[in-house]
Amino acid sequence: MIKSLSLLFVSLLVFAACSNEKETPSGMKYKVLRKGDGVTPKTGEVLVFDYFLKDSKDSTWANTWEDGVPAASQIGDSSSIALEDGMTQMFRMLSKGDSVSASMKLGEFFKKTVRSAPPANLDTNRVLTYTISVHEITSVEDYIEKREPKVFDRDVRTIDKFTERNKLQTQRDTTGIQYILHSNLGGVKPQMGNCIEVKYLGRFMRNGRIFDGAESASFPLTENLIQGWRIGLPLLGKGDSATFFIPSRLAYGQRGYQGVPPDAVLIFDVKLLDVKNDYDEVKRVCK
Repeated sequence: MIKSLSLLFVSLLVFAACSNEKETPSGMKYKVLRKGDGVTPKTGEVLVFDYFLKDSKDSTWANTWEDGVPAASQIGDSSSIALEDGMTQMFRMLSKGDSVSASMKLGEFFKKTVRSAPPANLDTNRVLTYTISVHEITSVEDYIEKREPKVFDRDVRTIDKFTERNKLQTQRDTTGIQYILHSNLGGVKPQMGNCIEVKYLGRFMRNGRIFDGAESASFPLTENLIQGWRIGLPLLGKGDSATFFIPSRLAYGQRGYQGVPPDAVLIFDVKLLDVKNDYDEVKRVCK
């Protein structure tokens, strides 16, 4: 009798362990650490979640809890399920309050999730583990409305930490931009609609990498420029130079742009070379 009860107990443990493991249509397996309300997202809704991503060497790749801004995935039409990677399929199966974990080799991660070649000298046999906690399922509009202030607060903290670490004395604009004026020669300042000629260099605050720059570039000061430039450039007079520290929402925002990733905080070193009234669109010069 005791032996029978022991076998039954072991069987129940095995069943419980198996019941906590799920599998996506593509075959990716994940473990349910905590069950939520069981209501899965509908097409078009957004699954909002925090996640911690580390590898088998205990190196942290991402931590949205620490970052202060949760991640999200919008649910596509069911007709696209067969084309989705395992992670995207898994998001369809989660509900508010769920906590799950999933592991995969780095080679598989870059091939199926990132869909690009892994960096050189990376051990692709190393295992990555996601730990995910779902906060809510909501509409796109509600997600954006709640997300923007969180990203802005994070960006301001990021700029503050950068300037403090590098012992930089900056001035602050009410929009969130910080800047250093390197000169104030009293030259004419541009207004919206003027044509400006500038020398500039753009860098990512995160790693200092240069993503854009020119010894001389001319263009009209209009709505087509990022908001950070529209705010910062009128602070300069002809011949002046400055460094601008620009939060992502005043730069390229959540979408990013041609080599600028989403939510990138940017640094621009700018010198205002000239200010004129008109812009020659053919020659691309001020006149």
